[in-house]
Order: sequence, then structure tokens, then C-alpha cells
Amino acid sequence: MKGSQNMVQHERATETLVNKLIKEIQANKIGDATNKLPSEPELMAQYNVTRYTLRQALAKLSNMGYLYQAHGIGTFVRPRLDNSIISIQNSAGLTTKVSRQGKRLTTEHANIKTTTVQEAEFLPSASRLDPQESLWAVQRLRYLDGKPFIFERSYYLKDIVGDMPESALYGSLFDFIEKNDALKPGFQDEAIAAEAMNSAMSTFFKLPIGSPVLCVYDDSYLNNGKLFAFSKISYDSHLMKLFMFKKI
Repeated sequence: MKGSQNMVQHERATETLVNKLIKEIQANKIGDATNKLPSEPELMAQYNVTRYTLRQALAKLSNMGYLYQAHGIGTFVRPRLDNSIISIQNSAGLTTKVSRQGKRLTTEHANIKTTTVQEAEFLPSASRLDPQESLWAVQRLRYLDGKPFIFERSYYLKDIVGDMPESALYGSLFDFIEKNDALKPGFQDEAIAAEAMNSAMSTFFKLPIGSPVLCVYDDSYLNNGKLFAFSKISYDSHLMKLFMFKKI
């Protein structure tokens, strides 16, 4: 029990430091003229954290695309031309990602119903599901600072996730799943596609049918490799920019 409590405390301290550093990066308050961060001892003293917490936070920020490490030289703030770009390279939920940019993501309309795999509008890329498998079908219309932003269709395997109260739809489903002690999210496969708006999307985004829409397909798995959800998240292609990086 004590070890579990310590781990929770470490995670909270890391997340707190991550949020502080993101705010300072966005305000250009950290890093020298070359964007290099202070040394580990200086950062530990400045933020009153342990070496473990600092390194965990820096690793998270590197995965999120805020920092990069030059071996033998130090850690640097990564040049970012547009803070509105959303990273698809880290595991944080979208609500968390946009809040770190000082924006607010809200769900204005949502519904949930029971359906089956054979009735789903789309399936995961490597689907081996029983056609009669029961699913929660979730539909959400989400707004960013009051403007249409996300047209979402998601399916959750009922036998795995259990009950999903309608109240959960109006917050972060990512956080809802993470807080379920019986579920241990492991990894997510993502595919990005350019598609044309259907009539429902057209009504939501207030754009003509056939307008371009950027769709992100997510297949979400537990740490034991079992699929527990699959989603199609659609954005107005004129408003959405996605970010990822790779080493060369």
C-alpha cells in the first residue's frame, strides 16, 4: 500500500512540474539564448523537486515535443512556430492537451446507446471482434472555446469497460477510463485520413456537405493487449493541425 501511495505522489509531482514547465515554455520564460535549459541541479533547486521527478517530467515533455536532448550537451526547448498545434505523440487526453494551451474543450451534446459490432459505422483496423459483441456507442459534439471543433463517434466494449454513466460523456473519457482500477490502458494505434463531410458533420461544422474533414481513428488497448475501445475523431481540416516528431 505504501509503495502504491508513493507512486501516486510521484505521478502527481511529475504532472505538476510538467504543467509548470509547459507554461514557462509557452511564455518564453525558460531557456537561455540558445533555448538550453539550466542544469539538473539548478532545475531541482528552482522547482524544489527530486532528480527522479525532474527526469520523469523532462522525459514526458520530450515525448510531447516540447523539449529535445542533445547527448553530452544538454536539454533544449524545441522551436515551435504554432502553440495551437496538437501533439498526437503523447498519451494525454485531448482535454488536457488543449487546457495546457490555455483553451477550453467542452462537450455540448452527447448520447450513449447499446449496439453491436455488426451495427457499428466503422471497425478497428485489425478487427477480430464477434459480430454480436455488445458495444457502447458514444456520440459527442465538442467545442473549443465555444466553436465547433470535434465530431466524435466512439465504441467501447461493454464486457470490458462496464457501465458508462452519461455524466462521464461531458468530461474527459480518457480520465474516466484511467480512474477505473479494473482497467489499465496500455497503448493506442492511430491512423489519420482525409475524408469528406457527411450531412451530420456539415450541420455541426456549419460547412457544405463534402467539405474536407480530418479524421483520426484510434484503437485503444489495455496493457494486456485487449482492445477496449475504437473511435473516429473528426475535425474541420481548416482549423486542425497535428504535430509529431521523429529522430533521424
